[in-house]
Amino acid sequence: MLNRRMRHASAALILVIVTGCGAPMTGTPRPGEVDVRTFDVGQYSTEPLDSYFEYIHSVRSGNSLAVSRLANHVVTGIDIDAKLRYGTGVQEITKPDDVKNVLAEQNVPIAARNKMLFGFASGSSDFKADPHVAVPPDSTLTTVTVMQFPDPEYADRAAAEFEEADFAVAPDQNERVPLAAYPRAHSHWRPGTPTIGSVVAHGNYVVSTFISTPKPDLADLTTLVEKVYAAQLPMLDTLAPLSAEQALRLDLDPEGVIRRVLNPDKNGVPSVGSLAAYELQGFLHWQTDRTAAKNLYAHGERFILSGAYSPSTNSYTSGIAQSFGKGIGRFLDGAILIRTRDIDTAQTLWSMILDAPDTGQAPPRVPDSKCAEIPSDRYVKDWVCTVRYRNYVGYVWSTQLQDAQQRAAAQYALLANSQ
Repeated sequence: MLNRRMRHASAALILVIVTGCGAPMTGTPRPGEVDVRTFDVGQYSTEPLDSYFEYIHSVRSGNSLAVSRLANHVVTGIDIDAKLRYGTGVQEITKPDDVKNVLAEQNVPIAARNKMLFGFASGSSDFKADPHVAVPPDSTLTTVTVMQFPDPEYADRAAAEFEEADFAVAPDQNERVPLAAYPRAHSHWRPGTPTIGSVVAHGNYVVSTFISTPKPDLADLTTLVEKVYAAQLPMLDTLAPLSAEQALRLDLDPEGVIRRVLNPDKNGVPSVGSLAAYELQGFLHWQTDRTAAKNLYAHGERFILSGAYSPSTNSYTSGIAQSFGKGIGRFLDGAILIRTRDIDTAQTLWSMILDAPDTGQAPPRVPDSKCAEIPSDRYVKDWVCTVRYRNYVGYVWSTQLQDAQQRAAAQYALLANSQ
């Protein structure tokens, strides 16, 4: 899933972008507002997505929208234990074969046989993961995967079969672990190892968790599993399951927010990290430091991603839960747009971002804009710009300052043209 346009984020608030050159702009200036037609926007479009793209429903797109919807109801580490504040990976599951990116490959036919519809996985740790260095063994690591099935019967059967398939990998070494608080859960560990796996059906959903701790203490392991379920299961109670047909018929942009985000590739196909809208809970999965991000973005209502993140664990081993632990992947091009409840809240958020900008780097003539170079030890430089328009705050980023400025100008103009 990695390519030349992607690298890894080292902090939750750092973003990145691609290059461009000149293109015509349309739109009409509004009374009392700057004429956005005078901005240098390079080749970037300043018209909303629905003005040039018509969304067509498909199974793949519907499942991606369903995964983004589900992510808003999946726990991050800070919902489990405050010390698990760092993100270690994200995976989308849009078809049964994707299960092998999170669970062992023998679980793929189980997911298919029980008609799994879609799912989402998120990893957390008490150690700030570096994309190129695995989380050390003295860290605590959790991976939570939630999958939706057509009905509770399929979910119950799938949970039991997932457990049996995992247990059968080493039946002479594994040992069943009952959970007093969750008697329907299927759990096991290998005595002497600091890990535990557990799975439970909850209505139409199956929740699978893998936990690793510094020491092979079964009491600590089971306590963490129960904390996962205590946080996760109530979240799912607030999310009505979807049928396959309902997922197919999900609309791309029912709130009219995706149309407003800078979209350099004019992409209209939904994808969890490349074209999606989230509530705060869903957005936090993509952040390295979830605690810092939750504090900063507390008043955001919607978070829109455009070519921003890679739904990958960034592990260089097989895609199993144990491999989560090398940070959140992001692309070198993209944008993030945040809608707040009102103008004052947007102004407050905007003022908190880039609190030490370089005043000489702001895009010319663009109101409420600022840019700065972000320190980086990577092979390219980072420039990030942020703009505010009414109750929206936009982030854009690039490896070139002029490109970042053009993106910021285009995002502001796009917001002005989307009213």
